[in-house]
Amino acid sequence: MGRTKSHKKNIACLESLWDGNIESRLSVVPLLELASRIDEIRFSYLTCNTEDELEHNLEKLKNKRGYGILYLACHGKPGELVLDESSVDIQKLAGFMGDGFTNWVIHFGSCSTIKIEHARLSRFIAATQVSMILGYRQDVAWIDSAAIDLLLFDGLQDYKDMHRFWGHFKRRYADLISVTGLRAILR
Repeated sequence: MGRTKSHKKNIACLESLWDGNIESRLSVVPLLELASRIDEIRFSYLTCNTEDELEHNLEKLKNKRGYGILYLACHGKPGELVLDESSVDIQKLAGFMGDGFTNWVIHFGSCSTIKIEHARLSRFIAATQVSMILGYRQDVAWIDSAAIDLLLFDGLQDYKDMHRFWGHFKRRYADLISVTGLRAILR
């Protein structure tokens, strides 16, 4: 079956270290490369191991033309991104982002970051004007999250309306959503 009209969204990824082994480093780069080849999109990849590096790299990515997905690949806990030696709560993250990511999709590729009250997530959306937040409400196995992340990045290329995207995605991948605890909050 042919694909629907494309609504290409290049991916900007910020990734922190997953463990202390810098010689055989686990990374989402192969996932980004595959998404890039499958969907003929571009990606930008930057590290974010400190709060200052996160803030600096978000500033570099703000208002980047042709981009529409911000992929935050790191450890997490409820309401926070866990960097190499520190963490940043989502309110501070919203401050770093400002309105430079208006209408983007933000994917928290981190365990449990969005396992918080809906009101906090709504404030994040209001502060940043993003169209949708995606993330996990629980700890998730790395390979499970990689599989659903790739499906997300592929599926997002076919939709402008994020409500329609999420409705379709939930029906198609209900079992994997259940296993991973994936959740979407829409503006």
